Amino acid sequence: MYLLNIELLSVTKLPTVNDFLMFVVLFFAGAVANFINIMAGGGSVITLGIMMLLGIDPSVANGTNRISVFVGAGAGATAYKSEKFTDLKQSLIFSLCAIPGAIIGSVYSVSIEDELFKNLIALVMIFVLITLFIPKKKKTERTRTSYFIYPAMVFVGLYGGFIQAGVGFLLMASFRHLLAYDLIRTNMHKTFVVLIYTIPVLLIFGISGNIHWLYAIVLSLGSIVGSWISVKLSIKKGEKLVKFVLAISIILMAAKFFFE
Repeated sequence: MYLLNIELLSVTKLPTVNDFLMFVVLFFAGAVANFINIMAGGGSVITLGIMMLLGIDPSVANGTNRISVFVGAGAGATAYKSEKFTDLKQSLIFSLCAIPGAIIGSVYSVSIEDELFKNLIALVMIFVLITLFIPKKKKTERTRTSYFIYPAMVFVGLYGGFIQAGVGFLLMASFRHLLAYDLIRTNMHKTFVVLIYTIPVLLIFGISGNIHWLYAIVLSLGSIVGSWISVKLSIKKGEKLVKFVLAISIILMAAKFFFE
């Protein structure tokens, strides 16, 4: 389909004003989406929605969005590393658990327009929102060990490979409630996990021809900017800012799924 869009890349067809406006919209959509993705999750709803409004087939929009997600996660991981805030060994363990599910999910991601499925996701978002603001007990350890985190990563990979939008919420719920990580550490691991499991997902979408490469490049440029700014702000401003962005993005995403 859009594995290589010859018409759009042709040097004989100069971009029109509408083309440039579209690219600007996609650039800022990528920036905003990945700003939200790094801090919380659900940013893919923005990019998917805009691409479908442009008339792109949902499966192609889903695949094209993965390039932006991968580049944005890479920029975020690089920013965390520059701030000397990484735990690469643990992030890789989480990622390896997510990969099998991600492969299965991406293989079965052709039909994603299920309204009931969207409503179920919205219920999950609301649950995460409620549990996010439940006060922690003072005696609770900063982190704890739970072997349930590994099957949870398999499930997260399955969902992420299938649709991606909202996977950040599932990752945050897993790290926060199974391991009692603070939001900054949670976002750091989340960024690395998404980066790694997206690699085989990209291969599957690319081989099947479900990537519009020109749109993917524009979205990715925006995602780099949004991800870098998001990491810097989340580390400097701390958990309160992350919690605020998370709450707003959950509300908006849940509303979209319920009332769309």
